[in-house]
Amino acid sequence: MSFASDFRTVLVLGRVSNLPTIWTNVAVGWFLSGGSWNAEFAWILFGMSLLYIAGMTLNDAVDASWDRENSPDRPIASGKITEKFVWILGVIQMLAGIAILFLLSTVHPLFLGLLVLFILLYNWLHKKWAGSVLIMGLCRAMVYLGAASAVVAQTSQISVSPAAVLVSIGVMLYIAGITLAARSEHLESPAGPGFLPRILLTLPVLFPLLGSRTQPHSLTSTGLVVAGVLGIWAWIVITRAAFRKKLPLGIAYSIAGIALFDAAVVAFADWRAAVFAMGCFLITLLGQKRIPAT
Repeated sequence: MSFASDFRTVLVLGRVSNLPTIWTNVAVGWFLSGGSWNAEFAWILFGMSLLYIAGMTLNDAVDASWDRENSPDRPIASGKITEKFVWILGVIQMLAGIAILFLLSTVHPLFLGLLVLFILLYNWLHKKWAGSVLIMGLCRAMVYLGAASAVVAQTSQISVSPAAVLVSIGVMLYIAGITLAARSEHLESPAGPGFLPRILLTLPVLFPLLGSRTQPHSLTSTGLVVAGVLGIWAWIVITRAAFRKKLPLGIAYSIAGIALFDAAVVAFADWRAAVFAMGCFLITLLGQKRIPAT
């Protein structure tokens, strides 16, 4: 085993190809609530990234026995890394993420605590309870709301942008749709997403309308709404075609699309953040070619 092989195994465990979508979640919550380009924004990106990677790493540790029977290509099941090491790595990543967000940012402790709780609950329950798909969605929602709460910087009061709250609810349902679709990914001949996942995966077309709530009606805001809706719908059409071709590809495209949807929302708050989100969208698509999205 070489260092490069070991390092790639760690990246696969953390599903790091999807990591840029976490950055765009932070950007939406932060800039829609009035945040600016400063050091705290960078620390929140770093801390949330560690929590995301920790959650994904611990997911493999929890699923080790299941993967040995159903997904023998996963890192632990294939013998590329030991189960004990994955547990240790995941705990270290989570503690580091908590420390960074608690000590170096003003993310409200409630949202930080809920995010960690939902990550642990999902990993514990996702093979036992069908409703855990909503817990996965809540994990994403807490990223938006946590970043938004940091702008207010009040630990005695919770106050976040109404637009950020609405988008977080929409993404929670969208993630639930992806998770429902992914439930059959290990099957040899999956039937593809059912009716409910298809409906949930269409919700992002409404996101530009939610983002426009932060702006007065004007020709510019109307143009952004139209461009956002058309762009998102085009990607949904592409994603549906990917699902028909191959389920894992459809799931990967659905995850990458989160960054595109975030760009259509954050454009109403900061055009540079929208460019940043579009860059994250492209990076995610490129990264998924090297590191599996699921």
